[in-house]
Amino acid sequence: MPAELLENARKQAEQAEPSVRASALLRIARVESTLDASRARGTLLEGLDAVQKLSSPVRDHLFQEARTVAAAVSPELLADIPITPHLGVPERFATSTLVQTMLAHGHVEAAFDYLLRSDNSTSFPFPIVGNVLQHLDPNSPESAARRMVLLRRAVEAWRRTHFDDPHQERDHFVRFFGHFWTEFPAEEALAIARTIVAQATEWPDMGTSSGYPSEIRFTSHCQNTLFQILHILRHLDPALAQSLIDSHDQLAAGARRYPNGLQTMNEEANAEAERRKAEGATCGGGGGGYIMAGDPRDRDAQRRLMDATRSGDFAPSVEDAIAKYREDTAPTARNYAPKEYWPSTGAFRKLFYEAGRRVGSEAARLLERVPDEDLRLFATIELAAAQAGAPAASSIIQMTQPHPMNQPRPRNSPGFQRGRIIASMPVNGESANGPPLRSPDGRLIRCPKCLFQPPADHRWICKCDHVWNTFETSGHCPSCHVNWVVVVCPRCGEVHDRQRWYAPEV
Repeated sequence: MPAELLENARKQAEQAEPSVRASALLRIARVESTLDASRARGTLLEGLDAVQKLSSPVRDHLFQEARTVAAAVSPELLADIPITPHLGVPERFATSTLVQTMLAHGHVEAAFDYLLRSDNSTSFPFPIVGNVLQHLDPNSPESAARRMVLLRRAVEAWRRTHFDDPHQERDHFVRFFGHFWTEFPAEEALAIARTIVAQATEWPDMGTSSGYPSEIRFTSHCQNTLFQILHILRHLDPALAQSLIDSHDQLAAGARRYPNGLQTMNEEANAEAERRKAEGATCGGGGGGYIMAGDPRDRDAQRRLMDATRSGDFAPSVEDAIAKYREDTAPTARNYAPKEYWPSTGAFRKLFYEAGRRVGSEAARLLERVPDEDLRLFATIELAAAQAGAPAASSIIQMTQPHPMNQPRPRNSPGFQRGRIIASMPVNGESANGPPLRSPDGRLIRCPKCLFQPPADHRWICKCDHVWNTFETSGHCPSCHVNWVVVVCPRCGEVHDRQRWYAPEV
C-alpha cells in the first residue's frame, strides 16, 4: 500500500507546478528511505535538481527542507546542499533538527560525525549532544571512548566562544555539563566547573526569573548559574561551594532547601515517582491530558486530532483542515505563500499521518475530501509515510503571506509566520521614540547585522497577535507564554538569536 500511494503521488507531482513538484519529490524521498534507500537517494537528487531551478525565496526555503530530507536519506549529501541562514532559523536549531533526523532514521554514525565536524562553535547545539550519547553505551570501552571524544568536542566549542560573549552559550553549556560532568576525569571536571564559577561571578550579572519547586526563585542570573552546578562543586570542591553559598543570598536559600542543588531536586522527584508507581498512581490522576504548542487559536483543533488518534474518528479533524483551507483561499484575505507551506497544507499533512498510523489503509477513503489536488498530493505522501513506518516529519514549516511574494510588504502590515516572529513595529506609527534599550547589566541592545538600536517603546508582534517589547520579558510572550529565542530586526529584517542582540561593551 505505501508503495502504491507513493507511485500515485509521483505521477501527480509530475503534473504539478514546479515548486509543488520539487517539494513533493523531497517528501517522497523521505518516505522511500524506509522502503528502498537507493531509490530514496535518487528521488532526493531529482528533487534537489528541481529546487535548483526555482527562484528565491521559494528555492531557499526548499533547500532548507532538503537538508532535513538529506539527513534522513543520505547525510553525506548535506555538504552539497546550500545553507540558507538568512531565513531566520538560528543555526543551533537547524543543526539540532538535522542531528535528530539522522538519529530517527538510524544514521547514528553520521550524527556523531556531523557534530564532530561542526566548525561553527558560536552555535554549537549542546542540548542535542545528549541525544547522540544515548546511542553510545557507556559500559562498552569502545563506546565510552567515543563518548569522551564528543564530550570534549562540546567543551572545546564552549571554550572557543564564552570569552567573546559571556552570556550567549553559557546557559546551554551549563545545563549540558551539569548532566554529563561525571564522565570527565575529576580534575578536568573541576577545572571546567571553576571556569563556570569565574564566568558567573566576574562578568556583569543579568536579571532573570527562574523558579524551582518549593518556591525557590532566582532573579540573579549569576546565582541561578551557581545553583545549577552546586551539586558538582559539592562533590569536587566543597570549600568553594560553601564559600559561594555564604556570599550569595539566593544561592543560600536554594541550598537550604536543596543541599546538593539539582541533584537533590532530581533525587526527590525520582523518589516521588517511585512512590506513586508503587501506589498505582497514573499520570495526571488517571484523567489523561494534553500537551499542546503553537497558535492558541488552533488548540481546539489540536485537541480534536488527539481525540481522533484514540477513537479512530478523523471526520472532525478533516473539517478543521478544510476550515484552514478556506482561510488560505478566502477572496478577501488570500494566502500568497507557497502552497506547500500553507497552514491548511500542514493541517492535512499532520491529519493524514496520524490517520495512517491509527487506521492504516482505511484512511485513504478520506483523501477524496481534500478540496485541492496539491494539498491532496501532500496528504497522500504523509499517509504513505505513516503506513511505511517512517518517522513523522521533524518540522512542518507554515507561512501566511497577505500579498504576492514578489511585491514589497506594506510598511504598516505587521504579518507573522506561524512558529516564529517575523515582524515588529513601532508602538505609534512609523517611528518610535525614547532612549535605546539596554540590558539589566547596562549593555546596549542592537541588531547584530545593521546595528539598529530599538528604542524602549518599540513593540514586537507575537504569533498570538499580542504586542509587547520582547526584550522587557526576555522573549516571554505575556499572552500565550511562548518563549521566543529569536528576534527580528525591524530595520533590516534579519532574525537573530536574542542573546546576540546584547552588545559586548557596557
